[in-house]
Amino acid sequence: MATTVDNPWAEAAAIAELHACRTQDELERELENGLLQLLPGIDAALCLADDNDGSQKVAFTIGANCPLRSAERVSGSQWPLPPSQCLPIRYRSHVLGELRVGTALAPATRHLLAEVLVHYGTALVNLVLNSETRQSTDNYCASLSALEEGIVLFQEEDPAAVTARLLALASSMVQATAGALYVLREVGNPSSGLQLEQALGIPESLLHSFRGVDGHDWPDMLLRHQAQVAVRTETGALAGLVAECVPPILQQLVVLPLRYHGVEAGICLLFNPDADATQSRDHLSRLQSLGQLAAALLHRLRLEAQNANNHTIERELQIAETIQKRLLPSSAPATPAFDFAWSTIAAKNIGGDYLDLVRTEPGEICAVIADASGHGINSALLMSSFRSNYRGNAAFLEPNQLARKLNVEVANEVGPTGMFITAAMLRLDPVARALSLCSAGHCPLMIWRAATGRVEEVSTDGPPLGFLEDAEFTQFRSPVAPGDVLMLYTDGITEAANAELEMFGPERLAALLRQRSGSDAATILAAAKRSLVEFTGRERHDDDVSLLVIKVR
Repeated sequence: MATTVDNPWAEAAAIAELHACRTQDELERELENGLLQLLPGIDAALCLADDNDGSQKVAFTIGANCPLRSAERVSGSQWPLPPSQCLPIRYRSHVLGELRVGTALAPATRHLLAEVLVHYGTALVNLVLNSETRQSTDNYCASLSALEEGIVLFQEEDPAAVTARLLALASSMVQATAGALYVLREVGNPSSGLQLEQALGIPESLLHSFRGVDGHDWPDMLLRHQAQVAVRTETGALAGLVAECVPPILQQLVVLPLRYHGVEAGICLLFNPDADATQSRDHLSRLQSLGQLAAALLHRLRLEAQNANNHTIERELQIAETIQKRLLPSSAPATPAFDFAWSTIAAKNIGGDYLDLVRTEPGEICAVIADASGHGINSALLMSSFRSNYRGNAAFLEPNQLARKLNVEVANEVGPTGMFITAAMLRLDPVARALSLCSAGHCPLMIWRAATGRVEEVSTDGPPLGFLEDAEFTQFRSPVAPGDVLMLYTDGITEAANAELEMFGPERLAALLRQRSGSDAATILAAAKRSLVEFTGRERHDDDVSLLVIKVR
């Protein structure tokens, strides 16, 4: 016979108590008390669906003979009942569970229980939603607070303080028991490799002992992965780590690559977060915001360090440029026989060209123009040594003898580097009105002869200095007459190109010499420099440019 009971719990106010409960335990107790009043002496069990495996979990039971027990997981076969005695708990289209009643129910009682279970289902869903909302709000506020603290770090200039605070913030967001922050040796270059910057709650020696599977570097192998929550497998492996090096206490790992607008900065690892895998995954989107902020911070610190280093280098290059300019002749040698003008323009702050004038005791003038292979610091260093050797020997040796001696010195200095120096060494005799020239692989000497009105190109067949230690060099000797103009130059001027990639060439230089031969040395030099700028459209060029003009008086 169907069971019929009085209805002491039928008033709306009584059912409304279900919606006043603040926790699920409180809600279940309220429902249990109500069912005890509605179904005195009857066996029943409230079973709620378990999303993990499709089974049900018993929330509570009433009655002395109920075959189910609280908190156990059950299926329909464990207490088979007619469908009329299994009242579903629904919220809209979702089935949340069922109330199993051990006795057949009268229609009125069944209708009343169904109404109660509708309210219970609604109250249960509201509690879950409210709990999730509160948790989301708490997480959002925690994340917002962390991000606000992270933004303040943009004012911090100490990289160690920045990385330590970032790791602490990330760890607090998931309540991790330990953490480690690795930063690329060169932020923005993943191939530069990671280095440990900060460790929190874990010995660095343990971190250094971690090894990746298949011999891969760890955690470098995780750098290009997405943010993830890794859980230890049954074999003991975790996030690409060899199982043997993973301590038993380590069960879960949050992997947070630090990226910002495509810039790789490093990786943050958070060990054993105080949340299950599902909750930890919920934190990932918020952690990724912190990861982007961290990458931006680390990128900024790198750019600032580069900028400071560049300023230092720029300052050092400016000093080197000033020193190198002071190595040029400050004034022409005192002689009534010749008029001198010279210029050198480095492709960068410092160059590999050398130009000098040295007066001997008998009153002869030694002139040289030289070009070290390449340009920049290495060439400047080589040329600085060459200058010392030249100045120490030029006054005492003929140009070809000087070339042999300098060749040995340069060969010893450059060794197997492949560097070399081309040079044109000139000796002027103001009494005999004659010149002696030795060229070591350098551009020809141009001579405008006043008597003929023609430009001669003169060179000797010696190789560049530093190629062969035992090389021999020949010498050219020729008289000069008043009005003659001598021009020594480096290939930076003849190989300078315009926008159409056409080179200035020696022909233009010779034509200019013919046109300006009646002027003094300074005017000829100025005209040559101006012509080069007009041709190329720029003041500095891809190679060092040096020019020495000597007019015979």
